[in-house]
Order: sequence, then C-alpha cells, then structure tokens
Amino acid sequence: MQEEKKVFCAFLCAYGCVYAFFHIMPTFLPAFLKRPLTWGDALDFLTPFFVIPVAYLLYFMAKRVLLSSYKLGRSQGVVAKVLLALGFLLYVDGHGLHLGANSIVRLIQNDKTSELFRAVYLYDEVLSHYMWHSGVFLVSVGLIVIAQNLPFESLKAAHHGLIFFGAAFYGFNYTVGGVEGQTVILTFPLAFLGSFLSFFLYLQEKKKGLQNPFLLFFWTAYLLSMLLFAYWGFTRSGFPQFSELGWIR
Repeated sequence: MQEEKKVFCAFLCAYGCVYAFFHIMPTFLPAFLKRPLTWGDALDFLTPFFVIPVAYLLYFMAKRVLLSSYKLGRSQGVVAKVLLALGFLLYVDGHGLHLGANSIVRLIQNDKTSELFRAVYLYDEVLSHYMWHSGVFLVSVGLIVIAQNLPFESLKAAHHGLIFFGAAFYGFNYTVGGVEGQTVILTFPLAFLGSFLSFFLYLQEKKKGLQNPFLLFFWTAYLLSMLLFAYWGFTRSGFPQFSELGWIR
C-alpha cells in the first residue's frame, strides 16, 4: 500500500506538470515551423496525447485499488465514467477547435471587420475555450468521484511534496487559462466549487483516519487558483488578458 501511495502521488504530480507544460509552453514558441504552422502549434497538437493518458491512468489505478478493497460502489463507478467521458470529449473537441482556429486567425489579424475574422474568432476565443475548460474541470471531478474512498491511512512528507508541487502547476495553469482564455466567468466559480468539494470530501475521509492524495491535490490546486483569480481581479480592477498587457504575444 505504501508503494501504491507513492505511485499515485507521482502520477498526480505528473498530471499537474504535464497539464501546465503543454498549455503554457506553446505561447513561448511563436516562430513558424512552416507557415501557417508555428513550433507552438506543433507542440500543442500533442497536448491531448499526453494530458488525457495521464488522467486515464489515474482513474484506472484508483479503480483497481478500490475494486481490490471492495470500496467501489456501482453508482460511484458509473458517475465517474460519465464525467470522465464528457470531460475527455469536451477537452479534445475544444482543444482541437482552438488549435485550428487560432492558426487561421493569425493570418487575418489585419482584417478584423470581416465576417471571416468574426467567425474564426468565435471558434478560437469563445466556443473552444468554454468547451476546453469545462472538460478540464469535469475530468477533475471524475477523478475526485472515483478516488474519494481510497483506503490510504497516512501520507509522508515526500508524498505531500509531490502533491503540492503538481497542484501548484495545475492551479497556476488553470488560472492562466481562465484569464487568457476569457472564461473567468466560468473558471473562477468552478475553482471555488472544485476546492469546496475536494475539501469537504477530504475532511470526511480524515474523520475516518484516511488521507486521500486525489482530494488533497485538487483541493490545493483549486484553492490556489481561487486565490490567484482573486488577486488578479483585485489588483487589475478586472481580468485583463496577459496578451492585452503585452506580457505574451
């Protein structure tokens, strides 16, 4: 069981890091690989191929442990599957819409009054982001649901280190995505909901003498995200995009 805890914590850390890396790094690779494809586009194309498998492995490992300990309820398993399926679909579809539309909108930046620009902008900056960010949140809730009854009694300092490290990357990127993706009206409340749900379930398990790495991870990640959203909104009197401030291109 001790080895399983270490594996879970390592994969949670990897999930937070992979999620942040593949969503942030493409922004810093604006040079063209071959017009209209940038190096950032090429890296971003790989995003679902890394993020979703790690999330699925977390689901699979949690399910295996719960089945072996007879702690997985039928309704719990069904709800988790539905949430993960919807989350994966929205994530991949939204990400794909964004990737394609974003490549096109770069080529028509000087014609912002055209019907073509408005149509592409709708897919690039509105529909894709709301689908994508909704999917990310549903995946996290699916993982919370499937893993809420993991029978782990304690976590060591090394386990906490892995969890907090990955959660910091996840929470930071969740906030950055919401601000730059103009979905704060959705992602800020969802961060509160994710933090509250994780914390409530974590306390319920804590009363039983258990420490759940999944609940601790998402509680920490969404709490950090809430604080970052609040800080950005307060200090900027709103939620301007980083690109509007000239921080990124």
